[in-house]
Amino acid sequence: MVKLLFGVSDTEECRRAIKTIINIFGSQDKVALTLLHVTPEVLVYAESGIVDYGTIENIEKEKSNEILDEFEKTFEKEGLKCEKILKTGNPIDVVLEIADQYDLLVIGASESSLLHRIFSSHQNSFINSSPIPVLVAK
Repeated sequence: MVKLLFGVSDTEECRRAIKTIINIFGSQDKVALTLLHVTPEVLVYAESGIVDYGTIENIEKEKSNEILDEFEKTFEKEGLKCEKILKTGNPIDVVLEIADQYDLLVIGASESSLLHRIFSSHQNSFINSSPIPVLVAK
């Protein structure tokens, strides 16, 4: 059985990667797909006034679960069952922490904006640090 880890984020590039996964792996019974979404830790600064940390954390968790559910439903329509994992932390650290349990890491290509590539892209970090092969899907 091929175990795929798909790093899910709320981007069009990541949504386009769904088609790539389906085209390559289809609805094969020998594929175990895990969807992983990592939310950053919620930081609350003292200058911001009185803030309910728990409420902010719950809102972020709810948004993250909606993203995972959206991806899961899309794959299930194509006959591909998946497991969902939601974690909090640095996306690179979290993905690399569990990557060795899988055969292939799938990520969506970074957004095309030059500024986004320079300042926000995790793509190169995943590729350079991953203990398993990485498929960058466009």
